[in-house]
Amino acid sequence: MNCETPIAWATLVDYWAGDLDDAETDAVDEHLFGCGACTAASARVAGVTLALRSAVPTVVLRSALERMRAGGARVRENGFTPGDRREVEFTADADLLIHRLGGLDLKGVERIDLQITSESTGALVADIEAVPFDSAEGAVFIACQRHYAALPNDTVMSLSIHTAGAPPRTATYTILHKFL
Repeated sequence: MNCETPIAWATLVDYWAGDLDDAETDAVDEHLFGCGACTAASARVAGVTLALRSAVPTVVLRSALERMRAGGARVRENGFTPGDRREVEFTADADLLIHRLGGLDLKGVERIDLQITSESTGALVADIEAVPFDSAEGAVFIACQRHYAALPNDTVMSLSIHTAGAPPRTATYTILHKFL
């Protein structure tokens, strides 16, 4: 099974990362539909892509973020304070977009839970108990990856902050994603 005009590995990586424009994506789709060799190569790239996506959790600590940067990841970081509602752009020059949900007093906090919903529909996107947090920085770091473009782009991130002997506090951040 050989191909006379194989799709370049870099193009397949861009295809699975969602970095091709519509015309390029259509061309790759058409080629893959009729070419077993390139479909097999594409499946290998897809496997690697899926493994990498699962390697980066939704919530990270600053130390993990710094390790990713040291490993060559192109990271863009933006900061939010409770109540913020703003648009962020996931540009082509970034591998990872980090939302720093800050402005929090986390002294004595035992646990933080994260719930992500769609602002427009109210649909639950994720519900994660006991997320890692940085009490010294007063923040939770959300790792937004390019494949999240398939999720609602109007996310409301609600932190439920649990401290012993007190009712949970809530901090809410609305992040409107624009994937370029």
